[in-house]
Amino acid sequence: MRLPGRELLFDAVKGGVLTLALFLAYVTFPVIGLAAGIFTPFPAIFYYLKRGAVAGVLTFAITLTVLMIMGDVSIPLFYLLQSGLTGIMLPYFYLQGKGTARAIAYAVGINFLLIVVLALAYGFWAGIDLQEMLLKGINSSTEQAVALYGKQGLSPEDLELFTQGIRQAGALIAKVFPALILVSLGTIAALNMAIIFRIRAKRLPGIPEPELLLSFRNPDHLVWVVIAAGFAVLVPEPDVSRVGLNILVVCGFTYFLQGLAVVLAFFKRVSVPSLARIIFWLALAFQPYLVLAIAILGLFDIWGDFRVPKQKNL
Repeated sequence: MRLPGRELLFDAVKGGVLTLALFLAYVTFPVIGLAAGIFTPFPAIFYYLKRGAVAGVLTFAITLTVLMIMGDVSIPLFYLLQSGLTGIMLPYFYLQGKGTARAIAYAVGINFLLIVVLALAYGFWAGIDLQEMLLKGINSSTEQAVALYGKQGLSPEDLELFTQGIRQAGALIAKVFPALILVSLGTIAALNMAIIFRIRAKRLPGIPEPELLLSFRNPDHLVWVVIAAGFAVLVPEPDVSRVGLNILVVCGFTYFLQGLAVVLAFFKRVSVPSLARIIFWLALAFQPYLVLAIAILGLFDIWGDFRVPKQKNL
């Protein structure tokens, strides 16, 4: 006789082992292991949806416990904030009937607020300026990159151009770092739910019917937030400008998702071949201007409603 509790525990252990493998690959191989880091929350999400909250929480607890035993407190804390909370909160809100978009928004929002609170608490406790510490870290990384490329035999003109570009990029990253964290958490949550939906029919038939990305649409009034943030960026006060810029980045991400929904709806309507779709995804991964164009498309979808087929006048 097979006991349900035994199966649940076995699944939780499998989930914990897989989560550990993904997370350790991510922290050990920062570039190669990037994909592993993105899908670190997946085992907890999967077993939460398959077996219930106990299995998901056990998967999370096993992973966190092993990481704590390994010693350095920063590693389990990093797992908790980057993947652990997402693996628990995302399936929780989804099973509460919040829908895909709201489940992601709630999980990511709570996770981000916790990161902000902990960061501010740490800064107050340690008596350090977090912004200054961030700038020092980014400047150190950019100087290392400049030194590395300086050894590649670049001409003085090319090296100077590269140095200016990477320092400007570093300064911009420092300004929008909070927004980048929020966007990163949102991307991780969205990609994990996308995998869940791909395997839903065979592996998770009991979970609610998902909302398709094709139907994603931002609230119409969000455009006023974009307009207000745009004006805030132009304000001479640095703090106000920085807040406006961060809001623009986050809103740009949400409109990118809406633009992507428009593109996917077009692909479906005209039956775009698989090869063309692969080329599109590759271009999207390596061409930032295409990302910007899709975000603008999503913004104008408010007025154009591009997913609705236009009726021909007879």
